[in-house]
Amino acid sequence: MVNGRIRESDLIEPVLKIIAKYGDNNEGLDITKIDELLRKILPISDEDKKILKGRKDDRFSQIVRNLVSHRTLERHGLAHYQKTSTYRRGAYYLTRKGASMVSEKNKTRTA
Repeated sequence: MVNGRIRESDLIEPVLKIIAKYGDNNEGLDITKIDELLRKILPISDEDKKILKGRKDDRFSQIVRNLVSHRTLERHGLAHYQKTSTYRRGAYYLTRKGASMVSEKNKTRTA
């Protein structure tokens, strides 16, 4: 975080955990649900809650959606995004590397 504002890179670890916990092996987890779940676990600044000019969504939603448009998780080999029959736009699925990263983080926290 910079000045209390969330950056795209700040979302990688929490998004992986959310996909691991709530994602379905067959249908993945869509970005709308990820956004909804992130809002429940992250402190979002007033600045990030501001509605973007000319849009109906806030800055935080834009940052979350940027994970898809910038292919952030794919570039790191942590997840892949693909169209599904369930979600109109598509869904995220963890790769082995992404699942392993979540598993490793959980091990170090319980040790």
